[in-house]
Order: sequence, then structure tokens, then C-alpha cells
Amino acid sequence: MRPDEIVDRYLEAVTARSLAELEAIAHPEYTFREWPNAINPRGGERDLAGSRAGLEHARTLLTEHSFDVHEHLVHGDTVVSRMTWRGTLAATGQELVAHISQHNTVKDGRILRTESFDCYEPFG
Repeated sequence: MRPDEIVDRYLEAVTARSLAELEAIAHPEYTFREWPNAINPRGGERDLAGSRAGLEHARTLLTEHSFDVHEHLVHGDTVVSRMTWRGTLAATGQELVAHISQHNTVKDGRILRTESFDCYEPFG
């Protein structure tokens, strides 16, 4: 499987909020780095266990969410993706929109590291 196809599979797992799919596509040494943004002003980094917990938490916060991938740029084992994320808050029905640049590193056919740069549209 090509690196961009692995990233697409990873995004599908996150969209489906499937712990089993995340486990299947994420490398055991997986890390996720979120750079500061409007939702998480301090940013942060988490390992695979922390990412599983975040996926579980998203189930309670969002009724739905999706990624619209505009492009992938592949350089060796690195895939840089430009995409738009949309999510609907369960509590209010408000739609959040973020324009994202995400860098994924692939190792052994799985996602080793994700760095996400999320730029949220103003909340209304």
C-alpha cells in the first residue's frame, strides 16, 4: 500500500471513530502532535493510548465529523495533506470547520507520527 493510501485509511479510522481500525493502522510507537489552535490553545502530544482516549471522547462531543482531503503530497515515507475538517457538536448542533495541514510519517505500512496544524473558522 502506498503511503497516501495508508493516510487515507488512517483518516477513515478516525472519521469512523473506530478503535479497532486505529489500532490496525497506527504503529505501536505512534505519536500525535497537535499544534496550538483555537480549540486547544496549548497544543499537545499524545501516544497511541492517548489517541484512543481522544477518539473515545470525540464520540461524546460530536454527532458526526468528516475530512475532505484536497491533496496529498508524498515524499518518501512522509505524506503532507491539505484538508478541511467538519464536525457537528452534539450539545448544540453547531458545525465547526477547520482547514488543516497534516504531516504523517509512515513506517512498516502504518502511521508512526502525525503532526496537525488546524486553523479553525470563527465560531458562530
